[in-house]
Amino acid sequence: MNSRLQKVIAQAGLCSRREAETWIDAGRVLVNGQKAHLGQVVDPETDQIVVDGRPLQVKTERIYLILNKPVGYTTSLKDRHAEHLISELVPARFGRVFPVGRLDKETSGLIIMTNDGVLAHHLMHPSYAVPKVYEAWVQGIPRRNHWLRLEKGIQLEDGYAHPQEIKILRTENNNALFRLTLTEGRKREVRRIFEAIGHPVLSLKRIAFGPLSLEGLEEGQFRPLTHREVKALYSMVETARQKNSRNRRDDKSNEITKSRFTARGIKRPGRSTIPTAQSRHSLSHTRGNSGRNHR
Repeated sequence: MNSRLQKVIAQAGLCSRREAETWIDAGRVLVNGQKAHLGQVVDPETDQIVVDGRPLQVKTERIYLILNKPVGYTTSLKDRHAEHLISELVPARFGRVFPVGRLDKETSGLIIMTNDGVLAHHLMHPSYAVPKVYEAWVQGIPRRNHWLRLEKGIQLEDGYAHPQEIKILRTENNNALFRLTLTEGRKREVRRIFEAIGHPVLSLKRIAFGPLSLEGLEEGQFRPLTHREVKALYSMVETARQKNSRNRRDDKSNEITKSRFTARGIKRPGRSTIPTAQSRHSLSHTRGNSGRNHR
């Protein structure tokens, strides 16, 4: 099957797609004896791909793991400044599996690890609106006006953050435990939401990602996803894809309808629309000026 070269290299487990692009650009990759170029389309079954002098071994087996990340681990496969990496928690026998999304060092909870780049892309893309559920202990107990702000959404420096669902589970020692659902997954979004209302997060844990939960999985532990769980992830992605496709068709249909209607007249500032296809004698006809009834 033909695919872009950087995608094939990433799927082989050597590096990320972005890093593969830098390797190609640096001349470290050959295809059929020739220097490769960015965006090149190859067939790994028929083309000879060599990386740093070694033939590329394409992996066909897909790996899907769920990991309960502890606090103190960096969500990265390589980081010379990090004390601990989540890759340390996954045995080498699984090969190179990468995290789907990120949790910051001080956040614990559910991380999906996989070598399926296509599924990972869909799960992380904002347009698929995959729900992620978090539990956060915050300092103090928010007042009513803060609740209203949380329910309506919070304006952050990089855009509007609106929890899909939010509720308080309990209070203890003048602190509050919240459960909230987000679909965007922007950097440190939960922490910034509560900081915006003056109640900083004391501890944060992601307890669910789409149809997956941490049930029965202790901190630092992982397990392979079942066939049913992988199927549920793909089903969720396909449902979102179909919804996005319908929305695009509806938007396109609305644009076409609007353009057809606008073409019936010329809009002039401060004046009503004057039909272009009718004679002067029909300008006062009620049916000739009824376009606004269709808006």
